[in-house]
Amino acid sequence: MKRLVVFLLIGALGPMLGPVLSAQALPPDLVCDGSYHHRTFRHVVIPDDARCVITNSRITGNVRTTGAPRVVSITDTHVGRNIHVRNVVERVTIGAAGCRVDPVAGRNLMVRNSRNVAICEMSIANNLVVRDNRGTLMVRDNKACNNLRVVRNHVRSLRVLRNAYAGNFSVARNTWVDRRIVRDNVELRQNPSACRRRAG
Repeated sequence: MKRLVVFLLIGALGPMLGPVLSAQALPPDLVCDGSYHHRTFRHVVIPDDARCVITNSRITGNVRTTGAPRVVSITDTHVGRNIHVRNVVERVTIGAAGCRVDPVAGRNLMVRNSRNVAICEMSIANNLVVRDNRGTLMVRDNKACNNLRVVRNHVRSLRVLRNAYAGNFSVARNTWVDRRIVRDNVELRQNPSACRRRAG
């Protein structure tokens, strides 16, 4: 009889418990083609020809592009896992709007085969890799808890400034037209795992 009473109580309370249970559900996935502010998503996919703008938000999983999006802009937004961006036609901006805060990429941040790339004030738990890009390129005031690599970019101007890294640092096999500025990048005096613990 006790089991039956418990079952009946749960059945009767089910409608009232619904909002509580749904509040604990995983955030939704997003196919991003538009502007999103102050939201939480699990994974974000940016499709062909999209203009994806995400600000002041939280992404618990990964960000990746498919096809050739037009614009990828992710600012003041913490990303729990990897950011893999490629083949962007017009512009990539990842980091802090106005360089005021310190967004996080939980694992790797990689941008390749894109145009006009700016990565500013990110904390990256593993690698920051920027390669095979065109247009203009700026990588500044970031912290990578493993390797920082800026390689094989063919750009109008290249700036790699004031970054910190715990693994290897490589700015190599790039070509530029107007200017190349690489300065004030420093090696952290700690191993990658210690860097991640301090960042966490």
